[in-house]
Amino acid sequence: MSNSFFGIPRLNQDQSEPAAGTVPPQPEALETLSGAIERGRHLALIAAEGAGLAALYAAAAVRDLAAGEAEGRAFVLTATVDRARRCAAGMHAVARAAGREVVVVPGAAGGAVARAPILVGPPAVLLEGVRRGDIPAAALCTLVLDDVRALEPARAAVEAVVQASGDGARRIATTHARDAAFDELVERWLPRARRWPNELFAESRAGESEAGRAAGPAIAVASRATREGRLARLAELLHDLTRGGAAAVSVETAPDAVADVNAALALAGLRVAGSEAAGTAETDDGETETGGGAGETDGDAAETDGGDEVRVGAWGEVDPAAHAVAFELPPAPEPLARAAAAAERCYAIVDSLHERQLELTALRAGLRVAPLAESADPALMDDVAAFRARVADALEQQDLASGALLLAPLIREHGAARVAAALAGLLRAADRPAAGEREAAPGGAPPGDAATAPPDRSARRATRPTWTKVFVGVGKRDGAGPGDLVGAITGETSVAGGQIGRIDIRQNFTLVDIDSLAADAVVRGLDGSRIKGRQVVARLDRGAR
Repeated sequence: MSNSFFGIPRLNQDQSEPAAGTVPPQPEALETLSGAIERGRHLALIAAEGAGLAALYAAAAVRDLAAGEAEGRAFVLTATVDRARRCAAGMHAVARAAGREVVVVPGAAGGAVARAPILVGPPAVLLEGVRRGDIPAAALCTLVLDDVRALEPARAAVEAVVQASGDGARRIATTHARDAAFDELVERWLPRARRWPNELFAESRAGESEAGRAAGPAIAVASRATREGRLARLAELLHDLTRGGAAAVSVETAPDAVADVNAALALAGLRVAGSEAAGTAETDDGETETGGGAGETDGDAAETDGGDEVRVGAWGEVDPAAHAVAFELPPAPEPLARAAAAAERCYAIVDSLHERQLELTALRAGLRVAPLAESADPALMDDVAAFRARVADALEQQDLASGALLLAPLIREHGAARVAAALAGLLRAADRPAAGEREAAPGGAPPGDAATAPPDRSARRATRPTWTKVFVGVGKRDGAGPGDLVGAITGETSVAGGQIGRIDIRQNFTLVDIDSLAADAVVRGLDGSRIKGRQVVARLDRGAR
């Protein structure tokens, strides 16, 4: 395939513009679906951020705008404004090369919104522009639903925008986890859509085959939000793996990142095959020894009996060693599958935004992911052991049914292990006294004195929420269950799961205990909303004080 797509420069997953003098690899999704985009077909994708979705959205919008009327428009609906900004940044170079402007709404002036051919933003904001007449929905030629699962709380606005777009617009829908709602949306709004990737559409839907998803070797994953953080974590991992000089490690990354990774690892004191910085490494005696030069081949490096323990190369260019590490998100499943087949252990270090896509890529390769253990501070181990003991006591003594019911939607979406890890982090943060409280004890008491001890259990109970009952006009006769109520409350409001208490479902209505500080917000959010297809009335229970 040529270096451009419909005359558009190629983009990779993580940058909005290619570096000068380089041709970034084309995202797998865009390359695979180029024919479907050119033919104007609807598209349904199981993919997440990092899969090159922004480049695909831009290619489809540019093609449709060129083929349609002069005043055509393209909408990209995102769950948040932050996601809209990242998506627009990834679309910018493609659109600019075609003479098109991308605008994030809200944030742009009214005139820019009225003129821009490609608009990116939350559904409610774009719907309001359509209703005011600022945006002509009749001219819509491309409609993108970015991460349908994340758009679920705004379902009503999404449905309204889809209906306003009419039948002439191409529709693209993505999700990070396939479920019944996504399948229904595809069947309803994207007839005969081209589906990608085939392996994931052939899988059972999310939550229906957890045992199957747990099969296969595991890839230990760590994520960091910054490039510097990921390089530091890579160096830390490699030091652990090569300690003692017995392990051989291969690192695969993007072609344009090989030099940076080599330099960072050499500066961290690691012996890197083919790196000039690794040519002289200090021994335990303080003397220097010569390692492989920059001109050595991988085979030469392998003959140094452990002198060069780390080999770094582009995807597919390095044979997996005893330990194989993928640095950044692989462009396709093949590097992970190859490493899993040849290496004893596999690892991945990726951008925090790309964790979901890594899971999907691993799943396509028949693999699973597991968190990479972080280094523990020995000083905290006693505290960690005490926390684990508390959790063990809770498992033995507490009624877990209500908690499992409350967390069921999160477990279905994220998996039990990740939900448990998140809850553990929240509990540990709540138990840990603030830095100021530790350092400044009343009356000059030293840190660790009784004056600065964490509050006892009776004090913690005093800070728990007081409850207010909220009446919701849906009940057993409507087929409503606790999960429907929790989903409606968290979807229509900003209330967290911990602010929802007992749910008492009667025949014709339901009473829900809500944190008193959030009760009014729940009433406003639920009143007039739909639960199990029924428009409900919500109000404070008449018995509430």
